[in-house]
Amino acid sequence: MRIDSSSRVAVLDLTHGGLVLASKLKDIAGSVTAVDVYKTSGSDVLGNLEKDGIATFLEATDVSGFDILVAPVHLKPSHPMLIAAKVKGIPVITHHEAAGEVLSQLFGKVLEDKTVIEITGTKAKTSTAHLLAGILSKNRKVVSHTSRGVEDWNTGKVLKKGLSITPASILSAMDAVREAKLEPDVYIFEISLGGTGCADTGVITTISNDYRIANGTSGASEAKRQMILNAKPRSKLVVNHDALKYFGACRRDVELVSFSDELVSSCNVYYEDISSNGAIIAYFIGKKHGKIRIIPSHDYDITSYKIAFVCATAVALSMGVDAGIIEKVILDFRGAEGRMRKTQLSGRTLIDNSNSGMDIRTAEKALSYSKQQVVGQGEKIIMVLGEEARQVCEGLDPAGVRRFVEKYSGELDALVLVGDRMKPVFRDYSGDKMYYADSLEAGIQLAEGLTDEKDIILSCVKCFR
Repeated sequence: MRIDSSSRVAVLDLTHGGLVLASKLKDIAGSVTAVDVYKTSGSDVLGNLEKDGIATFLEATDVSGFDILVAPVHLKPSHPMLIAAKVKGIPVITHHEAAGEVLSQLFGKVLEDKTVIEITGTKAKTSTAHLLAGILSKNRKVVSHTSRGVEDWNTGKVLKKGLSITPASILSAMDAVREAKLEPDVYIFEISLGGTGCADTGVITTISNDYRIANGTSGASEAKRQMILNAKPRSKLVVNHDALKYFGACRRDVELVSFSDELVSSCNVYYEDISSNGAIIAYFIGKKHGKIRIIPSHDYDITSYKIAFVCATAVALSMGVDAGIIEKVILDFRGAEGRMRKTQLSGRTLIDNSNSGMDIRTAEKALSYSKQQVVGQGEKIIMVLGEEARQVCEGLDPAGVRRFVEKYSGELDALVLVGDRMKPVFRDYSGDKMYYADSLEAGIQLAEGLTDEKDIILSCVKCFR
């Protein structure tokens, strides 16, 4: 559905990128109305929209005056405006599709002869983008937008921080690149829950550990299917085998490259072997075939990056990158911030696993990895666990934290819980080994005070970094 100067558009949900979408759509649509579904925007924010000629509503409004509704994939289908639009036959497009419209119309000339890569999935999005950017920047100018920020990989500069990975944030990232007067060859965008349809290469890292969205009416995996459904003809799709199995089919008008983080020889790229001792990735893409060897590192847990390694390899190979370059970048890789990376903090070992995708399952894996770092000299393990909910849409389930405490507290020398929603857990299990902090930074400082040199601090806080 093309939006033009005659279109009357209503943007639902200003919390998850809707503010940016409404402002950008004003430049291509006849009129734009913004509906603050979750009532999270202050009067000053809404007032600024009104000054720009964008009507605002806090409640559902009559849809008769609109030609198109723009709604996020996670909005419950029972919202009155969605129901009314269905009854009246008014088209509803997603935030992803609207971002794609803006991207193609406002930034189309900028992106001519450039390569756009969009990455979605339940896990390993940021790590894959980080690795891929490192590989491609060896012979191309690369800018990436991930939960780490907007980064220029050829100068090492961070152009902008604090953006989410909602589809509309791509538009803010493009503004940051333009303001910096950069002309990259490759744009890499991490996106939650699907793609915009503007990618030359669309990537689905995995759909494992699926979760419910839209008030429990749909799975996140179905939303991620947008990467396939919205793909432009003759583009590339690099898709995990688990997604292909689930979806059952792909598009015939795109070039498909499949990969697996297991031994699945029917894929183009897959692991022949992987363990803490290293890994071998086999690849068969067109006439190219061979193997890439990964040597274990003391700086991170290799198995925590297994999706990122094989996915980034598949994308790079599909773009014609030499396998030797890929192997060298992985060899030089030292882990990504907050992704099971081992560093030093005042003489302590810090296992940093605090990131936006952190969940109880990865917290358990991080604890197992931390125990492997104990060399038998009485090292203590102090864990910092919780969330900074104000920064993350999908928080850390307090019930899951409670089960974690019951199961693993005996294996820890102390546990620091972080975040308002963890206070009841702290109160129920308070004792000599249980502490509370209101932020990741405060939690790390507290853990540092509870430890001596050579002890281990395990950081597992769900946060936006």
